[in-house]
Amino acid sequence: MSSGSPEPPTTPATAPAEWGPTVPSPVPSPGPRRWLPPVAGVTALAVAAGGGSYLLVSRLNATGAPAPAASPAAPASQGPAGPPDVCAMLDRVDVDRLVPQAKVSDSTNDNRASSPAYVNWSCSWQNMNYSYGEYRRSRQINVKVTQYEGEKTETADTVARRNYGYDLESARYAENHPQKDYYYSPVRKLQGAGDEAHVQYTWSKGKTKYAFGTGFGRVGDVTVKVEYQADQQPKDVPLFSDEGKQSVTEQNALREAELLMRQVSEAVAAWRQGRPYARSAPRPTSSPPPSPTPTPVEIAFPKVCAEVTPVAAPLVPGAALKSERTQSGDRTAVTCRWNNREIPAGGKHRLRSVFVTFTTFVDRVGKPDSWAAKQHYIDRRAEAKEWEGSGFQGLFWYKVTEPKGWGERAFHQYRKNRTPSAHVGVADAVVLSGPTVVEVSFGGSDRPEGTGINDPKSVLMPQQEVVAGLVPVTEAVLDSFRRNGVR
Repeated sequence: MSSGSPEPPTTPATAPAEWGPTVPSPVPSPGPRRWLPPVAGVTALAVAAGGGSYLLVSRLNATGAPAPAASPAAPASQGPAGPPDVCAMLDRVDVDRLVPQAKVSDSTNDNRASSPAYVNWSCSWQNMNYSYGEYRRSRQINVKVTQYEGEKTETADTVARRNYGYDLESARYAENHPQKDYYYSPVRKLQGAGDEAHVQYTWSKGKTKYAFGTGFGRVGDVTVKVEYQADQQPKDVPLFSDEGKQSVTEQNALREAELLMRQVSEAVAAWRQGRPYARSAPRPTSSPPPSPTPTPVEIAFPKVCAEVTPVAAPLVPGAALKSERTQSGDRTAVTCRWNNREIPAGGKHRLRSVFVTFTTFVDRVGKPDSWAAKQHYIDRRAEAKEWEGSGFQGLFWYKVTEPKGWGERAFHQYRKNRTPSAHVGVADAVVLSGPTVVEVSFGGSDRPEGTGINDPKSVLMPQQEVVAGLVPVTEAVLDSFRRNGVR
């Protein structure tokens, strides 16, 4: 049973080293747990919940140096030195593989005033929207570690064992009671992952589609829950649509959930015994400083554009010509513009503009990079398809048209633009040609004399007129580009 296959097969990680048997927790003393020292500089929020209250402490990616990879086992009686850092319990390599460029966050929930009394620590790794070729992907990992206290005559281990049993019973019930819009895989018991553990796959195949692998386990007086969810969808589907959405397969989800469960169970066992358990420091959450905006440099009007002027000039009478070059990382953009915002038109002013951009990509050693150009084209087309037939804040996008013979791939699209900066009807053409993406825009509007180009009374160029001008100027641009290239 599967719901698509967004994930390529991955090589299973090396089996984690055994930490040895876990140590049962003693019947607790009535005083506070020794692993929860006073926390300075956090906000405590007391909320009535089930007759008790909880303390919510949230932080983003607390960092710290990872513990040494190996250390002699400490005596079992030593116990935890402090609360666990759940975000350090997973291997960095696996986290980066499963959730690229993840945003990491964690929280603590103190419910020792409830029955049963417990504290849980959670960590999540999320990237809900990143590019992967022609797809947009969503990935997340969630881990929750819960330590129980004993109550009355029951030890903490007994309370944790009972709560793990509830999870196992619930998973088996779901497995044996099929639902129309949900599929639950058979429960898979795990050996050697703490005291007891299992994983299960869930697939929601109804109106809202998603799938994930979940793992539950117990290590002494601690229960563990892990979850791995992954989806992908073509970039060019309409907004708010599940069209073409694929979710992680059963095989992949169970494999990764088991890997996460084994890593966390191993770390919890070490933490309970006061031994080093950190596999990696969590990724910092602070955003990198923004890259400086590249500054366009004005250049002489290039030959590739000059040869287009006989076609562009009739579309933009009395046009002012301008050309610029912009260098930014792996790409160089050369722009050419034919523009006139003040064309007299019988008591009105007419705006007309042709704008051409050649964006050429190179790899790390400076060689032409057709792959990077293709990804840029894919993103531009996906954006056009995503907004096709939709509007937002003064913009409305019409149907995407994909002409033949313009290049390896090409499309054009008309849109109405009524924004604070300008009111125009404009069409954009985008063409992929090797390591270069060629973009051509043509459009304009008529407005009352003496008013700005954003005047509400502006009359936008209609779609038919704009496209009738865009097509020949785009073909002229492409012909000149094939002859002259961009210099």
